[in-house]
Amino acid sequence: MDPVHFTGKEVLDMAIKIEENGLKYYTDAAKASRNERLKEVFKVLANEECDHIRVFSELKKTLADKDYQAGFDAYADEAALYISAIADTEVFTNPGKGRDLARQVKDEKDAVRTALDMEKDSLLFYYEILKMIREKDRDVVENLIEQEKSHVKKLTELQKCLP
Repeated sequence: MDPVHFTGKEVLDMAIKIEENGLKYYTDAAKASRNERLKEVFKVLANEECDHIRVFSELKKTLADKDYQAGFDAYADEAALYISAIADTEVFTNPGKGRDLARQVKDEKDAVRTALDMEKDSLLFYYEILKMIREKDRDVVENLIEQEKSHVKKLTELQKCLP
């Protein structure tokens, strides 16, 4: 059997789930932070996660539905389970994962380190998805990758400023 090739919509569904849990992490981390600068950075990142959810939802609407009605696929249910399994085991995709991680943070440095690890894991996830997505939907994943790279950059800059 050929490897599963994800559609842009399927990748965006996973991305939205990741962003929703990221939003929860950043929101909870901002509430818990005693450092005002860090609190503000986490609020900005939470707002960006909201923006990503909006952008990804809008992008999902633009992808053609006709691709999903182009005939019967005997493996459609299996592919859906596979996608779900990946999404449920990867970064930020388990419901409540962001909240749970925020509760485990010891201090501001740990919060930034955890956020950086999660963003890097998200990038790795999207790079793996890039290998499995249909050619015509590659730009969707490449867009996701650029969005996540901006978070890594912000967090890396913040990490350098923390004592």
